[in-house]
Amino acid sequence: MKLVMTLLVRNEVDVIEANLEYHLAQGVDFVIVTDHGSEDGTSEILREYERMGVAKIIRDEEQGHHQSNRVTRMAEIARMGHGADWVMHNDADEFWWPLVGDLRDVFSSLPPQFGQIEARRRNFRPRADGEGPFYSRLVHREVSSLNLSGHGLGSKVAHRPHPGVVVAPGNHSIRGADLPPVPAAELLEIFHFPMRSYEQFERKVVQIGHGYEQLPDRSPLVGLDQLALLELQRAGKLRDYYDGLVLDRDALERGLQMGTIVVDRRLEDFMRSLNAGERSRARPDAPFAGAMLQRFMDALGELATMRSEVGAERERAERQVAELSANLERSSEELQSTAQALHLLRSSRLMRSTAEARRLYYRATGKG
Repeated sequence: MKLVMTLLVRNEVDVIEANLEYHLAQGVDFVIVTDHGSEDGTSEILREYERMGVAKIIRDEEQGHHQSNRVTRMAEIARMGHGADWVMHNDADEFWWPLVGDLRDVFSSLPPQFGQIEARRRNFRPRADGEGPFYSRLVHREVSSLNLSGHGLGSKVAHRPHPGVVVAPGNHSIRGADLPPVPAAELLEIFHFPMRSYEQFERKVVQIGHGYEQLPDRSPLVGLDQLALLELQRAGKLRDYYDGLVLDRDALERGLQMGTIVVDRRLEDFMRSLNAGERSRARPDAPFAGAMLQRFMDALGELATMRSEVGAERERAERQVAELSANLERSSEELQSTAQALHLLRSSRLMRSTAEARRLYYRATGKG
């Protein structure tokens, strides 16, 4: 099983190395990266991984945030050029976390009748203090992560490569192929670190917001949150927005007491083990994860097959009922037509004029 990850990045020097190291340790075999004009040292880091033979870098200087086109292109490269069995579409500030084991355990256990799987994102909030790498500073996660519109952040998608697949903006869904989704099982979640410092956050808001503005054919619903953040930046209110999400001591204590914030050190623990040299199978549940997942997914596959068979039986029964109903309706119409013909015949002039002759005939033959 070959697992390929795509990344669309621009100026992510503070997080890109951790992202690559993490996902390669979690079972990703190869990474296809579109570097959209990075100028902060991101490109140099990416070239190191290309030299190691675990990444392909596409340098893209075209203006505009053409995310769907760029990611769809990488998905096709994964299919045609790298023999991928699964492709997961990622951003530099997102870390895909498996329920148990590693990513390879999850994807290799998925039955063949399923062609895509979703992973829900969880935001980690910035702190007012702290030192060290972002995964050590940002260990407080929102229980329910919402966007500016007050809705959930939405899931990200991974899928089996297929000709004609188009990845939607934001990597939230795919179209162009009939790939049945894995039933909701929470096998994967995504740790999301969009706010690692105010300077990084403002830079990204400006980059992506300007990119959306440069799309003349952009749908009105695409990029609404990012464009709203850009308007805050232009109005000088972005800092207030950021500070409102920073967890100082009071906000943290209040969030923990209310249950809206939880302490989540899973990524920090994994990265510490990884940096200590435990690159392979750093999860303590790894030894039994593959077998457990396989049993679970086999059961899920059998359930899906049973549901499909029940659905097929229901369709057959519905067709039979429809055919019987149609036959009954035709028979009823035929009986009604026959009754009308008999009524017309009985009331016709011929029947009246021959009534006496028929009575004599019946008497003579003993039938009257």
